[in-house]
Amino acid sequence: MQQFPLGLAGGLPLAGGGLLARRRAADAQRRAAEGGAGGRPVPEDGVALAAREGRIEVVREWLAAGGSPHATKRNGEAAGTTLLTNACMTCRPACAPVAELLCAAGAHVEEGVLGRAAGVGAVDTVRVLLRYGASAGRPLGSGDTALHRAVLTNDWSRLTDHWSIANAQAATSMGHQGMVRLLLKHGAAVNARSTRGGVTPLLMAAAMAGYVSLGVVRELLAAGADLDLVDSGGDNAEAIVHGKLDNDVADDCGIPAFPELCRRTGAVEAFQALLADVRAAGSWKRYVAAPRKHLIVLRCLCAAGRASPPPALARLFPGPESTEAPPLPRELAWKILEFWRTDRDPPPC
Repeated sequence: MQQFPLGLAGGLPLAGGGLLARRRAADAQRRAAEGGAGGRPVPEDGVALAAREGRIEVVREWLAAGGSPHATKRNGEAAGTTLLTNACMTCRPACAPVAELLCAAGAHVEEGVLGRAAGVGAVDTVRVLLRYGASAGRPLGSGDTALHRAVLTNDWSRLTDHWSIANAQAATSMGHQGMVRLLLKHGAAVNARSTRGGVTPLLMAAAMAGYVSLGVVRELLAAGADLDLVDSGGDNAEAIVHGKLDNDVADDCGIPAFPELCRRTGAVEAFQALLADVRAAGSWKRYVAAPRKHLIVLRCLCAAGRASPPPALARLFPGPESTEAPPLPRELAWKILEFWRTDRDPPPC
């Protein structure tokens, strides 16, 4: 069984250094915005900080005064990043309008901004980027895709923005189901492999089985995630999840700094059961359709007098000598079943 080293998730590197070091870097970034090298103010740094904090009035004034939408941060942490990149580094709701403003002003949607926004769960910002031409399926420079990043949402140890860290630490699970669905709808490849470890989004979710949302897993399976694909170590999703049963249980806190090494009570077992049920059904489509097929079989048995329907559903199940209101026509009954939702259907986002 392949074991991911500390600081790795499914073969992809997490941010280097300790949490304290990253927070110090973020503080240095703020100080640099207030006064650049030698204490001299650098306007671009102040605007970049405003973009990251969602202070749209500052960015609007910058653009109105002739400032470039392509301006880059000069000093401190994230030096060299554009204003748009800074707006995509946080899940603050106020940053989506900033991203919209910058894109409308002609800011280039460069490689990586979609991955940054997806990784912090900024779904409204991602919608903006997609409208302005970002590709949901394009590989990122780090070797993964935005879909991989969406599976890791709320892994706060990778973040530097204080607001996003606090938001992620308050979360109850990893991954952003709405983000995953949005990216898949816009063409993200569900079985895309990372260049490091050959990890697909499903394999990455399996590596975080102790905390990842089952809603995320259902979205991936519904989009055609292949259960037979393996990572560079030869393990498929089922094998990786099975290995997570050996992880220590950590129920007394939120998401830990290294979620690939811990698990919440029952989380790995639920992930394992879902994969086993889909495997047994033969496909996700058959797995989801099974409860509806069972009702159709019950309807046929009731019509033959070999079974009795639940009272609340009597009109859906005709009996040979029914004294109740006439049963619904077969076609209408089938149409009703099309709108029936079970716990096997992906829940609404």
